[in-house]
Amino acid sequence: MKRVIGVLTVLLVLGGLVFAVVNRKPDPKPGPDKVVTLTGMVGSEKGAFFDDQQVKDALKARGLVVNTQSAGSWQMGDLKNDNLDFVFPASQQPAEAIKADHNLKSTPTRPFYSPLVIVTYKPTAEVLKQNNLASYDETSHVWKFSMKDFLDGVDTKTTWQKLPKPPADQKPGDLVGSIFLTTTNPETSSSGALYLAMVSYLLNANQVIAAPAGVTPQIGDKLQAVISPQGVMKNSTEEPFMDFVSGNGRPLVLAYESQALELVLKKKAPTDMVMLYPDTTVVSDHTIVAFNDKGQRLADALADDPALRELEIKYGFRPSGAAGATAFAAKVQEVQNGNPEAKFAFAPDLGVAKVSQATVPTPAVMKQLVDAAKAK
Repeated sequence: MKRVIGVLTVLLVLGGLVFAVVNRKPDPKPGPDKVVTLTGMVGSEKGAFFDDQQVKDALKARGLVVNTQSAGSWQMGDLKNDNLDFVFPASQQPAEAIKADHNLKSTPTRPFYSPLVIVTYKPTAEVLKQNNLASYDETSHVWKFSMKDFLDGVDTKTTWQKLPKPPADQKPGDLVGSIFLTTTNPETSSSGALYLAMVSYLLNANQVIAAPAGVTPQIGDKLQAVISPQGVMKNSTEEPFMDFVSGNGRPLVLAYESQALELVLKKKAPTDMVMLYPDTTVVSDHTIVAFNDKGQRLADALADDPALRELEIKYGFRPSGAAGATAFAAKVQEVQNGNPEAKFAFAPDLGVAKVSQATVPTPAVMKQLVDAAKAK
């Protein structure tokens, strides 16, 4: 009898252990001892962010080790990505296109964003101001670029030499030929495509083009006119921006605000650099598409982890949500208080700065805009 009771006791204990193991709940926030590794494509403008050791440490605290490779936002859908856990283009449109191509049900996540700006040097900004192509607010120190006057100049084939002020012999030596914004290739890069979205919005009486048929021959001709003077265009936003910073770039370069702010925060900005907001700009929604649970964990971490959101601001990005906007504004104010003589300033609230935002069209319309601009 005792032997039977002993056997039953052992069985009950073993059964309890099995039940406990089977029903043990997973740790909701795996620590560094339970790390998963994931791989994805990111836009070049986010390469430095993911390479930062502080970012790596913050991600590892969430149980994530992230390996990235750079590609143009619109290239990501064309490249082989079967073995990737996520892609992270610089705008919502390529993200939505990739979601549709992969028949994904989850909604892509926008952890942060950045408006498009124009970078130049102080002498060039002064020439623009004298000719009503730019304005400067003495109180906020914010510069703005007049898109309407610029597009009117494209119609009349205005050149730097034709601008009446100052006399030709007093203009900076690099201001020759057509006046244009240097952008990236819109077929591969988000910033180049968003530039076309911005211009098309203005050409369509400040309304988004709702369908591909709305890209008329007249709009197509104008899009060709604004990009054709550039010649060969780079495929990533980082390339023309770094050319500008190194002193080898063109007079007016379209960039992300985040790129300029990152340089300022790291005290690496050229002393005579000026940043202008187009008076109608486009916000670049950096949007992550998760292909699996690991990718979604990264998206969630970037969107809600306090340490990562602080690091996003360090790289000039505006974290999504009201709290992110407040934190971004506080950091910008801190920077500008520390350098009251800065030749340019940031506008945390675009509405207060009277900078309008163009609506970006659907991926189908974007493709039509790119084809029209490339005369396809």
